Amino acid sequence: MLLNVFCLESMPDPKHQRGVICESILAEHMLNLGFYVLRPLAAHGPIDLCAYDDLGNYYFLDAKMDSQRRLPGRKKKNRVYRVLTEVQKALGVRIAYVDIETRKVDIMPPLPQK
Repeated sequence: MLLNVFCLESMPDPKHQRGVICESILAEHMLNLGFYVLRPLAAHGPIDLCAYDDLGNYYFLDAKMDSQRRLPGRKKKNRVYRVLTEVQKALGVRIAYVDIETRKVDIMPPLPQK
């Protein structure tokens, strides 16, 4: 009986599962752009990954699943924009909106062109 309770409690929440998927897609995206990627050991914190290049440029990124909603009276859906915490603002964190279906990554504010 204890084993069954333990297994149920250790099952990841679907919301957390989607968050891990978004972080992995973001890491792959940054690697494909030629960045080195570091991920924190702790599960919770103000950043999901740090990406840096050979020139010493670095970026702190927070992965968020790209969500859209249709406002009343509108035909087109709009992105649900997330707000940075005060700590994230102080660190210069950028939010990376990740579409799990298409694997598209949209970083705000955008990264400088190489």
